[in-house]
Amino acid sequence: MNDPSARRRRRLVLAALVVVSLILLTAAFGSAGGGTTGGVAGPLVDGASTIVKPVRDLVNWVGDTADAKQEVADRKREANQLRAENARLLDRLRRIPKLAQLQELDDRLQLSRAAPVAADVIVQSPSQWALTVTIDRGSNDGISVGDPVIGADADNAGLVGFVRNARGGQAVVALLPDQSVAIGARLAGKDPIGIITGAGAGTTTDLELSDIPSTVAINPGMLVTTSGSARNAGELASLAPPGIPIGRVTSVDQAKEDDQVAHVRPLVALRSLETVRVLTQSVNGNRPQ
Repeated sequence: MNDPSARRRRRLVLAALVVVSLILLTAAFGSAGGGTTGGVAGPLVDGASTIVKPVRDLVNWVGDTADAKQEVADRKREANQLRAENARLLDRLRRIPKLAQLQELDDRLQLSRAAPVAADVIVQSPSQWALTVTIDRGSNDGISVGDPVIGADADNAGLVGFVRNARGGQAVVALLPDQSVAIGARLAGKDPIGIITGAGAGTTTDLELSDIPSTVAINPGMLVTTSGSARNAGELASLAPPGIPIGRVTSVDQAKEDDQVAHVRPLVALRSLETVRVLTQSVNGNRPQ
């Protein structure tokens, strides 16, 4: 924007130069012996404006150039602001499908009763050996160690991990391949409850479902969900509510045998996590309703 005080200063400079030019011309007239009428004074006075004009034009040019530079700077600043705002809007637009998946899961399982806290992922672990994410909410927001965490990609929503530690305004979430967490799980539509754990260090896409009796056929593509706590056994309490999708079966070792193990791929692409919800309260001990 144009600075009125700067414009006034330029005008004062111009006026001063004009006054100085007139003084110099007057002195020149006096030394030439000319009067105010006749002689050479008349042509000199008539030419004063011609002598002063380049000075005035120079001052005006300097002022116009300064105004133009300021205008360019203003336009660049506005363009940068618009680009930043456009980037923020595009980021929000890109997240809409993920947020929609989370909301659908929330509505279907009534997870609002578990007091979910929405959080953004701010750090992705670079290690394949201990896959974690850091989120921008923590103990100040009611988040505690062991709280289940749900997340989503553009196509699915489900359980992604559990809070490993929490402080102030941040928390670290251990994602599902973490072998330190065992989750009660069942095949969708099947009664037996099994145990799902991480398949081993160095993998982000393989879980193992075990303790499923040989009488239950496990087929690739089957959905695996959390089982929740046993109905009448407090010692088998679950960290997660029942019915939350975990992943789908990819293959089965020792199929239809007592020690059969199903390999399960997490339903949500863990490396694409951006927004999650931490379930901070247990409802009825996480037992099925």
